[in-house]
Order: sequence, then C-alpha cells, then structure tokens
Amino acid sequence: MEHIEKERNSKLKLALILGYLLLLGILTGLSADKDISINLEDTKVIAFLEIVQAISVILLFVLPAVLIAALWTKPGIHYLGITTKPAVTTMLLAGLGILLAVPLINWLADMNSHLQLPAALGVVEEWMKKSEAEAKLLTDAFTKGTSIGSLILNLFIIAFLAAVCEEIFFRGLLQKVLMECIKNKHIAIWIGAIIFSAFHMEFYGFVPRMLMGAYLGYLFYWSGSLWPGMIAHFVNNGMQVFLVWLGNRGAIAADAADKIGVDDNQGITVIVSIVLVAMSLFLVNKIEKKRKGGKQMSPLNF
Repeated sequence: MEHIEKERNSKLKLALILGYLLLLGILTGLSADKDISINLEDTKVIAFLEIVQAISVILLFVLPAVLIAALWTKPGIHYLGITTKPAVTTMLLAGLGILLAVPLINWLADMNSHLQLPAALGVVEEWMKKSEAEAKLLTDAFTKGTSIGSLILNLFIIAFLAAVCEEIFFRGLLQKVLMECIKNKHIAIWIGAIIFSAFHMEFYGFVPRMLMGAYLGYLFYWSGSLWPGMIAHFVNNGMQVFLVWLGNRGAIAADAADKIGVDDNQGITVIVSIVLVAMSLFLVNKIEKKRKGGKQMSPLNF
C-alpha cells in the first residue's frame, strides 16, 4: 500500500466520512438519553434486537463504504481491499497475534479504568460511561444463552458481522482516505485507530480498542488486504463470545479471561505478550514485503 494511487477529492471524501460518523454518534447519543423500556428478559425481544443489530451494521458500515468506493474511486470496489489476497501466513499470524495480545489488552483495559478525563470534559466522560453501561446491558442480554445455537448465532452477529462490516468501513474506506490526505502513513493509521475507538463510545475500553485499531490498521497497510484484519477482528470478538458462553455453562469462571494479565504478579505475562505481538507484526511486515518483491502493486492491490 506504499504506492497508493492518487484519488480525486480525497479531502472532500474525508470530510463526508467524518461528518457521517459524527452524525451517527450524535444520533446514538440522543437515543441513549431517552428512557426506552425494553424487556431484555423476553426472548422474542432479544431475537428482534439481534436482527436489527445485524441489519444495522450492514446498512451503516458496508453500504456507504461500497457506494463511495464504487462511485467515487478509480479502482471501484477493489479500492476497499476486499478483493486483494494476502499471504496465507499473514492471515494465520494476524489471528495468532490478537490471541497473544489478550494479556496486554486486559492490562490496558484495567489501566484505562483508572483514568479520568479533565474536569472540563467531565460531561463527556459521564456520557461515554453511560453509553458503555447501556451497551453492556444489551451485549449481556445477547450472550446469556448456554445452547450451541445461541453460541453460533452470537459468533455470527457479534463476531463475524462486526468484523467484516467494521473492517470494510474503518480500514477499507476511512484509513485509505486518511492515507490519501496525510503524507505520513503511520499518523494516518493512528488517527484512524483513534476514530475507530472513539466511535464505539466506550470510555473504559478506549485505549485497548485504539491499540487494536492500530494493529488492524498495520495489517491492512502492509498486506493491502482486508482479510488479515477481518480474521484478527473475528478472532478477538469470537474469543470473547466463546469465553462468555463457557462461563454461562459453568465451565470456567465468568471473569477468568478478563483476569489474564491484570492479577498480581502477572507483569511478566504482559511483557511477554507485548514481545510476541511485536514479533507477529514484524513477521507480517517481512512476509508481505517479500511477497510483493519490492514491486509496485497494481491499482487493484493499491
């Protein structure tokens, strides 16, 4: 992706995308402030909300990304990186890397939970905390099942659909446009990661999600393909869904996975996690450079 083809109206595209995200954030915030009585114990209500969730992520993320790519870029749908094939080893390392990052992610989430915004931003902090609490209520309602069927459904909606739709929008579209507008590609990746995390409006998860966004961003930057990021994103979400399901069935403690890296005397675990994740990224970069052979990639592959 080092040789990104020049696109027209990149700044206008970026303004449109950021405006769209801001509008979604405002609408989400307004809906969160309304006290809507929903019976989350009713299985029919939960089924309806899951259908709405599935349709929403497709309409809100995939549809605008595909329309902008198809109608407003030279490569068309190929612009998003969905048709670019990475090395198989890259995809394997992408999934492995996110698993190795669990202690680091948990440690960062624990550190994040002790952070406070400046007093001037206290209203923002409280709003994000409220949004996070409400989102957790809905997630808990989705994932409280113990059957194989509920596990498969949640893996599809919470893990698969979220991974595919968010990667198409945030990496395939937003990050690409940021890279066209910002000369330093690393700054573009980190800005994209910050926007990705901020959009989720979860205060306690902001830092680890930002780091995850950067991880996914570098996978996309080096490979030119959305597939490694989709796999890593799916593994991350799917692992959480599966562990919650095991907890529901009493196979493990409900918070067992969340304690990896944050319990006393686990500092070495976090350090090892950092080293192994860094190694996985180093290998991905090396593999993709070798695969490309130092040659400029075609417009289909950026």
